[in-house]
Amino acid sequence: MRRFVALILIVLLLTPLAGEVGAAGNAQPLFKIDMTIKVAPVVIENTSTWLGTFKMYVVLTDPHYRAYFDYLASNNTTAANEEFKDFVKELIYDNMKDNLEKRYEAANVSSTIYLPSGGPVKVLDNWSAVVTFAVTNFLISDGKTLRCPAAGNLDFVYKGHVFDYTWDRLTLILPQDYEIANLAPVPDDLSDNVAVWNKGDFIPLIELYTRVYSYVRFLNATRKEISLQYDPHEGYVQFNATFTGANATPVVISQLLASFKATMNIMSIDTRQENGSLVVIGVARPEVAYKETSSEKIWKAMVKLPGAFDSISVVGGSYVVAPDHTIIITVTEKKSTYRFYAYGIAAVLVVVAVLIVVKRRGTKEETETEPEEPGEEEPFPESEEQEPPEEAEDGGE
Repeated sequence: MRRFVALILIVLLLTPLAGEVGAAGNAQPLFKIDMTIKVAPVVIENTSTWLGTFKMYVVLTDPHYRAYFDYLASNNTTAANEEFKDFVKELIYDNMKDNLEKRYEAANVSSTIYLPSGGPVKVLDNWSAVVTFAVTNFLISDGKTLRCPAAGNLDFVYKGHVFDYTWDRLTLILPQDYEIANLAPVPDDLSDNVAVWNKGDFIPLIELYTRVYSYVRFLNATRKEISLQYDPHEGYVQFNATFTGANATPVVISQLLASFKATMNIMSIDTRQENGSLVVIGVARPEVAYKETSSEKIWKAMVKLPGAFDSISVVGGSYVVAPDHTIIITVTEKKSTYRFYAYGIAAVLVVVAVLIVVKRRGTKEETETEPEEPGEEEPFPESEEQEPPEEAEDGGE
C-alpha cells in the first residue's frame, strides 16, 4: 500500500513539468522566497572587503511536493527533514551559488562564499527553511564608485529545465553613511539606504559613491562661506562656516567634521541644518603672536582652514590669507591715554599723602621730646588768717 501511494505521489510530482519543459522565461514554480541582502565593509584575515550577506526565507508552495514530504514525515520526521534540507540546498542555495560564480567569473573578480557552521540551510516548520551565506567582494571600487559585479537576472535550474529565479520580496540593506549613486531597477521603496523590490528575478544594479568622492562632490557643488572672530582675552577663535547648494549626507557631514578637526586645534564643533544649508559652528585655539607699542596692543592669531572658501569675513579685526588656506587675524587694541593721567594723578596723591603722614609723625615726635617751660602757678584760694597774738613786752606796766 505504501509503495502504491509513493508511486502515485511521484506521478503527481512529475505531472506539472509536462507543460513546463523548456520553460525558460517562466517563474520557478516551487517556492515563495523572501530575500534580504545586507551589505557592509568588513575585514577578513587582515584584508578589507565588502561583504554581501544573503538571508533567504523560503516556503515550499508546490502542493505535490508538500504532499510528498508530508508522506515521508508520517513515517520518519527526521528523514523527511533531511531530505527537505537537501532539496532546498540543491534548488535554492546551489542555484544562487551558480549564478554568483558565473557573474564574478565574467567580471574577472575573485570572490569567496562563507557558510554557517551547520551549512547554508536551516529547516523550519511547515516545510520552510532559512538559507544563509555571505559573499566577499560584493562591492568593488573604481575610486569613485562601489559597484556590484553580481547584478543581473537569475536562473533557476530544476530537473534540467531553466526557470526564472523569482522571489516575492527583496530587501537590500546598505550602510547609511554611504551615498547611493544608482539602483536599478528603481526600488518600490527606499528609505535610510534600505531598498525594497517586490516580485522580481534579479540582483539589482548597485552603485555607491566612495566616501572621499561623496565629499568632493559636495564641496564642488556648494558655495562655502566662513566668518571668524578672535577674542584676544579668551584666546580662542569662534567660526561659523556655511555650505549652500547641495544636500549634506551623513557621510559628508562626517568627512567635513573630520577635515576641520584635522587642520584646526578644535575645542568644540557641531553642525546644524539651516534654510537648506549646512552650518558648521566651532571654537578653535589659534597660534598667537603678541607685541605691544607705546600706544597699542597687537595680537596676530593664525588658523588653518580645511580648504578654500568662496567668502571669508572676520569680525572685530583684519586678516590676510597666507599659503595653504591659512588665515592670519590681526586684532589691535589702543592703550587709553586717560588711564595714564589717572594713574599719574593717583601716584602723585599717594606721594603727597605719604609726605604729609611722615611730616606729621616727625612734628609729633619733636613735641614729645622738648622740655616743658615753667608756667605761673595759680594762687591758692584765699583763707582768713588770724594774726598771732602780740607778745607782751618784757616788763609790765
